[in-house]
Amino acid sequence: MRRITICLLGGLCVIALTLVSCSQSEINPYDATQDQTAPVVTSFVYSGGQASWSTDEEALCVLEYGEVGEDFEHYVYEATKYYSTHHSVKLLGMEDGVDYVVRVRSLDRAGNEDYEASATLPATITGRAYRNETMSLAMIDVGWGLSQLLTTPAGEHVMIDAGYSEKLAGVLDFLGERGVTTLRAAVMTHSHADHYGGFTETAGVLQSHWAHTVVLPDTATLYNSIPPYMISISEQNGSEIIYVKQGDDSDNTDGLDWDDTPGFRVQVLSAGVGGLIDEEDDSGVEGMNTNNDSVVLRVTFGDVSFITTGDAEHFTEYGIIDEYGREGAKADLLQIAHHGSDDSSSELWLENVSPRVAFISCAMIEAALEKEEVLQGIRAVDADYFVTDRVFPNTPRDADPDYGNVIATTDGSTTIEVMIEQHSW
Repeated sequence: MRRITICLLGGLCVIALTLVSCSQSEINPYDATQDQTAPVVTSFVYSGGQASWSTDEEALCVLEYGEVGEDFEHYVYEATKYYSTHHSVKLLGMEDGVDYVVRVRSLDRAGNEDYEASATLPATITGRAYRNETMSLAMIDVGWGLSQLLTTPAGEHVMIDAGYSEKLAGVLDFLGERGVTTLRAAVMTHSHADHYGGFTETAGVLQSHWAHTVVLPDTATLYNSIPPYMISISEQNGSEIIYVKQGDDSDNTDGLDWDDTPGFRVQVLSAGVGGLIDEEDDSGVEGMNTNNDSVVLRVTFGDVSFITTGDAEHFTEYGIIDEYGREGAKADLLQIAHHGSDDSSSELWLENVSPRVAFISCAMIEAALEKEEVLQGIRAVDADYFVTDRVFPNTPRDADPDYGNVIATTDGSTTIEVMIEQHSW
């Protein structure tokens, strides 16, 4: 800071330039060497399923809660990811009258992250069930594979992949526990058995759950890469089969019109581009990179968007960004492609999507595809990650396994809540 002083000495005007240093109390909030203190949470208020609080500096916050005496299994995020000193969320996974314990985790711009001392928060809060419309995406633990269930605001169910056939029982149990008997759509992202096996297995998802529409990437017929049973069982059931490509959406494609709720939309960001890469992969289809054939969906409810990616690699990511730009690729939740492999989830992709929450379907085995640099990239964009073999958020790769399902729910406006369901395989 510079200070200019003007003095009159014997009729002469003398200008003196004085350098004044900045006050030591001024701290650069972006500089980790200057700011080493996590934000302090104050003014916490909870009433009837809604919580609000303040922080003493701009921060991202997560409200975590669990039933008294149990693990924290609910993680509540402000749907819009921006640093603020004022925070408010709705708790979407509560049950009426149940007592919960709560804590707040906060992250500042310098990367300081911590939990506020529980002394500033109530010892317990009493649950109130949220009864308005929500959209949810569940990642089912299928080991090495992928299976997701999208539930629309109107209660329609869409199965996005169904895992290996060996994990079919777990998928069917998940559907049965939720009373799912029919599907609005079944999406096979691409022709790899760890994604379609649960669809094509005898007494599998398609045979036991009638699907109104079966969605496939549009080049699958060209490369003869669709499992024949996928077609035959769909035809036997009278399901509509559609082949989608980039640019298809619920406004122009009837087979994607899954829900008439205002603010609900489905977009195909990519599908069927695997044949553009002259590279044979483990699908055995000559001249086909099947991972890049993946159907990539952006599903939006109100102000909140989820992106599912199958196994799409860098080539597909770059193509989406080139076509839609940062605004069109933005999402609040991202399914990390190819089980966390480093041939997906490029730095460019993560920066453009800029998620708050990331889901990874992975298996804790010797040859796990998930890579440390991908996890670091997710955290670098201020997102939390949940992995099906380590369901608690941001758990390191070398930690002991905690297997389970992870389910994200949004009110389409202010909140995304992630609930974890632990189990032992």
